[in-house]
Amino acid sequence: MSNKIVVGIDGSTISERAVEFAADEAELHGAQLEIIYAIAVPTDVDFYGVTIAGPQIEALQHYADELLATAANTVRERHPDLVCTTNSVIGSPTWVLINASEDATAIVVGRRGLGAVKSAVLGSVSSRLATEASCPVFVISEDEQRPTSGPIVVGVDDSEFGTAALSFALAQAAARKTSVRAVSAYRTPALAIPIEPELMAELRQSEAAEAERIVTQALERARTDESASVEVEKVTVEDAPANAILTQAKDAQLIVVGSHGKGFVKRLLLGSVSRQVLHEADRPVAVVDLPH
Repeated sequence: MSNKIVVGIDGSTISERAVEFAADEAELHGAQLEIIYAIAVPTDVDFYGVTIAGPQIEALQHYADELLATAANTVRERHPDLVCTTNSVIGSPTWVLINASEDATAIVVGRRGLGAVKSAVLGSVSSRLATEASCPVFVISEDEQRPTSGPIVVGVDDSEFGTAALSFALAQAAARKTSVRAVSAYRTPALAIPIEPELMAELRQSEAAEAERIVTQALERARTDESASVEVEKVTVEDAPANAILTQAKDAQLIVVGSHGKGFVKRLLLGSVSRQVLHEADRPVAVVDLPH
């Protein structure tokens, strides 16, 4: 695998922010940057007996070239020494970027692109990439001010995905010279019959201790020599996992989640926690799968 960050663009304002984030990320990690535009070519159709020709490939290619050139100029202004290439590929954006992820260290996309309804459902491209890409996926929000300071906040559970997300967060924190806030959520079980307040408090304390143990053990597995000096704040919260992560991320520069967690159906749907975080976060989110 090459040391390359790939960013997908579509001409939307949010893809401008994705390009800027990707360029900064490539510069930070000493990687190359590739900007990709997917050319979705409509076919000729016979509509009510009338043959209607799809747009000519030459016009679509010219449009793609202009978008890519504009994006590359922006990158050169921000990072004059960064190696940046552009590429237009015929195909659906999802397929093109999933294919590109096989030779990338990370993919960057906007949460929603052209034609998406603002504040509605998560965009189909970002949602499928978060599930099917062969590398971590950074999803950029619509928020105009991208935070450049603060900790890396990561959701941790006792699945392999929680450990993978924590490992990625530690590597990001080491590169950005910041700390990690590892969040583990728990819920005190609802009981069918009332119990004494003291027993309920003991049960709650037991659940909190288990959440603390999960973070501690995940940290032991995720630490590397490169991230050994990263400061980690372990936070246990009685709340739904996605709510806990979002609440703890109000001062974060990046949120990291696993693509799935406990109870996942692999490769079918994006996990409910990561989906909610992607939908509601007002800052960049990295979605991490298991190493391929």
